[in-house]
Amino acid sequence: MTDYRHLQVDTDDGCCRITLSRPDRLNALNIRIGIELLDVIDTIERDRSVRAVVLTGAGRGFCAGDDLRDMADADTPLRPLADPIEQYTRGEGRWPLIVHRLRAMPKPVIARINGHAHGAGFNLALACDFRVMAESATLAIPFVRRGLATGTSLLQQYVGIGKALEWAMRGATLSAAEAERWGLVTAVAPDDGLDAATDALVAELATGPTRVLGITKAAVYHSWEASVDDAYRQQGLALHLARATADFDEGRQAFIEKRPPRFTGR
Repeated sequence: MTDYRHLQVDTDDGCCRITLSRPDRLNALNIRIGIELLDVIDTIERDRSVRAVVLTGAGRGFCAGDDLRDMADADTPLRPLADPIEQYTRGEGRWPLIVHRLRAMPKPVIARINGHAHGAGFNLALACDFRVMAESATLAIPFVRRGLATGTSLLQQYVGIGKALEWAMRGATLSAAEAERWGLVTAVAPDDGLDAATDALVAELATGPTRVLGITKAAVYHSWEASVDDAYRQQGLALHLARATADFDEGRQAFIEKRPPRFTGR
């Protein structure tokens, strides 16, 4: 794969591990890291050998959010769009684009949260399909504490509008235990057991029926704000598409033969 300045990318045993690598800035997002993330997402989405993705951060943090000191690298100048709202959501390398691409990726994505996941970093974690969090890590939406307004982004989809509003307006910081209690994370692990907990989930997902998982993921996300009837249609579409996969045939045959399925991701 391409050599990246702010990412480490490793692929092994069907899993691509993306590590945000600006540890001196707690992996805060700037234009360059955003461009690189979008590029690697595009690459692994097309790579049929990749069947699961892990997103994590180097050093002490997962991602501290936008780099409020400097969004540009020396050779990546800031070229803002004329409309500041468009710049926030669709500007070059912006995190809302990354959130959209992670949710649209037809493969399972796991956030390995090893430290601060604050601000845009919180939303980056919520954009992943699974979250494994270290006991010492925290989630936060601290904007109002810095005099910045914010919305709830994806948060209300997980905890409801009332709690999302409370946390956004009070600049809440959540411990791993609180995050687990609210269903924001899949699992909490001791700091020295974070890799083992993440690897166990990867082993399950990377040997699963990858195309079927991607179809299911799309149906669930597309149904979120749909009517009940439309949600059922999404579910029906998912089943229809899954029937055309080799893993559907393998799963049915394994059931008949009373053996574990041997999925290939096709």
